[in-house]
Amino acid sequence: MKSLLVHADLTKRFFILLALLAVPALAQSSSKTKLYVSSWADSKGEIAADEKIIAEFMRLHPGVEVFYEPALQFQAYEQKIITSIVAGAAADVFLLDSKIVPSFINKGVLIDLMPYVKRLGLDLDLYFPNVLALAQREAALYAFPKDFTPMVITFNKKLFKQSGLAFPWPNWTWEDFLSLAQKLTRDTDGDGRLDQYGAVLPNAFYLWIALVWSHGGDVLDSNGRRASGYLNSPATEAALQFLVDLQNKYQVAPNTGSHGQTSRSGVTNSMFMSNRVGMRLDGHWNLVRYLPFMQKGELEIGVAPLPASRDGHRANVMYESGWCVPRNTKHPELAVQLAAFLSGEYACRERSALALALPAVKSVAAEFAARDTLGLEQVFFDEVQHCRQPWGTRVERFSELELLFQDAVDEVLIKHQPMHESFTRYAARIDAKLDQIWASATEPLQPLKNNDEILRFLLGVGAVTFAVAIFGLAMTAARNRAPTMKGFLFLLPSAIHLLIFLIAPIAFAVYLSLHNWEVIVPQKTFVGLRNFAEMFGDPLFWNALKNTLVFSLNVPLCMILSLAVAVLMHQRLRGIHLLRTLYFLPSVSSFVAIALVWRLLYEPNFGLANFILQTLGLPQAQWLNAPATAMLSLIIMSVWLGLGYQMVIFLAGLQSIPETLYEAATLDGASAWQRFRRITLPLLRPTTFFILVTSLIGSFQ
Repeated sequence: MKSLLVHADLTKRFFILLALLAVPALAQSSSKTKLYVSSWADSKGEIAADEKIIAEFMRLHPGVEVFYEPALQFQAYEQKIITSIVAGAAADVFLLDSKIVPSFINKGVLIDLMPYVKRLGLDLDLYFPNVLALAQREAALYAFPKDFTPMVITFNKKLFKQSGLAFPWPNWTWEDFLSLAQKLTRDTDGDGRLDQYGAVLPNAFYLWIALVWSHGGDVLDSNGRRASGYLNSPATEAALQFLVDLQNKYQVAPNTGSHGQTSRSGVTNSMFMSNRVGMRLDGHWNLVRYLPFMQKGELEIGVAPLPASRDGHRANVMYESGWCVPRNTKHPELAVQLAAFLSGEYACRERSALALALPAVKSVAAEFAARDTLGLEQVFFDEVQHCRQPWGTRVERFSELELLFQDAVDEVLIKHQPMHESFTRYAARIDAKLDQIWASATEPLQPLKNNDEILRFLLGVGAVTFAVAIFGLAMTAARNRAPTMKGFLFLLPSAIHLLIFLIAPIAFAVYLSLHNWEVIVPQKTFVGLRNFAEMFGDPLFWNALKNTLVFSLNVPLCMILSLAVAVLMHQRLRGIHLLRTLYFLPSVSSFVAIALVWRLLYEPNFGLANFILQTLGLPQAQWLNAPATAMLSLIIMSVWLGLGYQMVIFLAGLQSIPETLYEAATLDGASAWQRFRRITLPLLRPTTFFILVTSLIGSFQ
């Protein structure tokens, strides 16, 4: 017993000693200045590089502690930054893509870095001038550049060699591009269908805008306020007609579907990396994908500058990201020093090993190009002199306009509508959107704590609900008030839950629909039914409604098939329980896994669906990438996915039907079809109605 007491006393003293030793460390930690950094990073390697850079900054600044907050997806990161700024809780330094810089500059969110540059003696000559210019407004600077990429043509050397063609040369033109693409396009297996294409140039604004500029066209006026007269100008239409003709007229580019389908399917990457496409318009971000295959000898890639127009005019576009500092940071000077360090020589050198993009620091860029053994990087740097600032760095919410520009091209490329009429119509829609964007462009950002519409609305809904309850209680007879009050108290928890999470959001959604609502715009202008008028006037709404109705046709189709399977599974057959399990298995499988499997099945180049068609001697389909087959593809998958669930419900209904009814009908001479029609279907009516309603709700969702 005594030894136990001694052991307990020693343990107590040990923990007291640990606590005393921890006090100085805690005091030192609390005395440090805390800074927070937010960025998006696509890989563990990029996160590790950022952490190493931040650790070096803390070593050089012992009194500073930096907390790193990476996000893996850019879309999620963008929403996080906007929300944190509106909430007044933004990081001290955060990374911005060039396309979302305008909103933050115009709303007065970012610190002008130039006064700190002069005070701290920072050298801006480190950077490429036109890279630095992306975040400049007159004499002000709002971001230190991290990295950038111009656009280039990547080409498959193996296909060029097989065709006996010279590689693209420095001063080539778009006409040369077409000529090479025509010579590379061929039917390699002699089945009468093209399976090797000269080029792939999908309908993506960030890709084809350089083509438009090189032909002397543009999509907006110099101030970024009007599309009419520019999108539908002869020069712009000539450039985009070239893009359309590559696929529709010359057939040197594959049909990859609409811009949305192309971006989601990854078909351009798969075709290029499987040696089925000779050339593609590309950025530096894809080189990381190519390098492992090049090292294995499976790919042989070259890089060429963007072609010039017939008259020799060259143009390119540059996409950049940079480190910014918000106005509400508590430590502006330290935050600026951290932002400068994150974009400085040490940081650029560490990141350049990942080869994700081009270093913005000239000296590091020179080192980066010098150690390139594949001869790819110098072409990117040579293109810098031809680069223009993308529209996304000057016009707020430009991603919304990009979708409209791409929809306009899809009208011609896929739906084969007249170009000038389509572009003129879309230019008018873009003008209206620009008017809306510029109307709120200079309004200062209002923090969420001063933006109390949601709180006031919740209080209003609560007050109305309370008033209704009091009125109902007052209208109740005196002798029934006590039981009514007890009933209200029992219902109160559920009522509060429904009020906050169901009724209030629905009512607030109606309220939002009557206002011009943006998170970072302080004035939520009442617009009445204007939003509904715009919605009903938008062809995309009617197209979405039509697609929803067409997609709902999978419900009766699936019900018919599942009822047939349920009738089969209702038979007393050997191994029937195993069959029931196999049919039901898709309903309990991971939807993500199912989507990946079906995506592989529908892959146009090596998918099982096209393999079966080819075996049967039928023409191959683009499936998810073509408007004609995309809906059918989804309906087939949905029927397969829902078959097992509906079968089980129908099977339960069949098993509840008394066997005596079938026996009596058989004795009366009824055939199998008559028994099914006169007994099974009528008695399955409640089950059928349940499946119909739930399946329709699911298809509409």
